[in-house]
Amino acid sequence: MSGIREAQNMRTMHFTGTTLKAFGREIPATCVVRHEINGWRRPGQVVKTRGQTVPHGLAYYPRPFPPGAWEVTRVEDMGARSPFWPVFIDTNATQRLTVWDLDENGHYKSATNRQITGRGYAIHHARYRKGDELVPSNTTLGCINILDPTDASWLAEEICVAFGFKYSVWLHVPAWSEWTEPH
Repeated sequence: MSGIREAQNMRTMHFTGTTLKAFGREIPATCVVRHEINGWRRPGQVVKTRGQTVPHGLAYYPRPFPPGAWEVTRVEDMGARSPFWPVFIDTNATQRLTVWDLDENGHYKSATNRQITGRGYAIHHARYRKGDELVPSNTTLGCINILDPTDASWLAEEICVAFGFKYSVWLHVPAWSEWTEPH
């Protein structure tokens, strides 16, 4: 009986690689990551741990959103000057990431045997700085990128309504090999 009660108090979203199926809609969304595997990140474009992943300042190559079932933990409105505008939908997703050594120029050199637990995987509309402007980005550091900011706002509102009814909201992410687009 408690399993039925849990299912009634839960909402589940499904990511496919090209869409996020949530609350009766299919929202165009991607998770395209530049890293050493696809050759899209140059050795000098080093990513270092920050935010929820600690310790800060360690070099790593980003990976797509981790497969699994992850709970949405918060929804935060973001200001117009934020790369995550209009909203940041956080999850409890984690994955193991390899720490990399850097060469004397501060570029990626080689993988170490050390690993860290990557955190901060979220759902948002992705933007990056181009001069003084923030423009839409086709890639993320592993977050799910909702392509249209109005869809991101709509999803955040739906999640907040669910939270108001004391529902938990979960995100199902299949294995990367099952995604409908390259990552």
